[in-house]
Amino acid sequence: MGKLVDACQMLKDVGFAKSVSEKSMAARFILAATKVTEDMSWSQATNYGVQIHEGLVFLNDEYQTNLKENTRESLRKQGPKRMATVGLARDNVSEGIATNSKNYRWFLSDDFFELVRYFEDESYTERLAQFKATHLSRMSLQADKRNKAMIPVKYSDFEFELTPGKHNQLHKEILEQFAPRFAGGARLLYVGDTAEKDLKFEESALENLGFPMTMHDVIPDVVLFDEKRNWLFLIEAVSSVGPMSVDRVSRIKSEYVGKAGLVFVTAFQNWSVYKKFVGNIAWETEIWIADFPDHMIHMNGDRFMGPYSN
Repeated sequence: MGKLVDACQMLKDVGFAKSVSEKSMAARFILAATKVTEDMSWSQATNYGVQIHEGLVFLNDEYQTNLKENTRESLRKQGPKRMATVGLARDNVSEGIATNSKNYRWFLSDDFFELVRYFEDESYTERLAQFKATHLSRMSLQADKRNKAMIPVKYSDFEFELTPGKHNQLHKEILEQFAPRFAGGARLLYVGDTAEKDLKFEESALENLGFPMTMHDVIPDVVLFDEKRNWLFLIEAVSSVGPMSVDRVSRIKSEYVGKAGLVFVTAFQNWSVYKKFVGNIAWETEIWIADFPDHMIHMNGDRFMGPYSN
């Protein structure tokens, strides 16, 4: 996918992130916003605005991304919304368009779009330098603000930082509180960040375990593999959306081709958030609440029925 690689390079060039994978929603948004296909040149790019659903359809049709309807929010948050914080994208709210209007659109920012159009031109390097000279101060300031409040996480020999926010704070507690108690010694194969979806992603290990990458759009926030018990923990951190629902569990089970036992876990920070989603959680899954780290709720009934010792 040459154009997707190009889009990743553009984001790296302007300092959007140190590394940008081809699964980056921001890179995909550049393709959707400009309506550039593989057989077009970047000079033919347009910037007339795109709805998130429209962008999803374009990516599936032109780049065979196989994005599902339930990934629209991920595309919006990790694509234009995040890009807008550093001046690479914008919406049309300033034009009097409400976010729930049928005319609501996302665009590349005007100066970034001009740079994109010249990606294949010999003047790109010079234009990039000019763009960074006027634009990088804002991006650097934004990065500095994030770094001051980053959430440090240590799991086994893997030390990293997550961007601040309730969702990522729950990721930290899953790894530092849930995992030692219920998945002790398990290998960390995947953890996402709200700003960098594939922060830790051992793709080949997941594929070898039978988790095909066609399922990338439903991969949970944290994946742990307990080799001793041959259990694959699929843990979803829920702060606003996305518990282990019947549809999601059914799809993973139907497409999973490995032999490890799948343990589905929905994690919440507290009772208040849990109560909002309990009706959407699938049976035969687990629930963990960070405020009560020593306990689990089993959506299983008779499997765990029995008296407790005095």
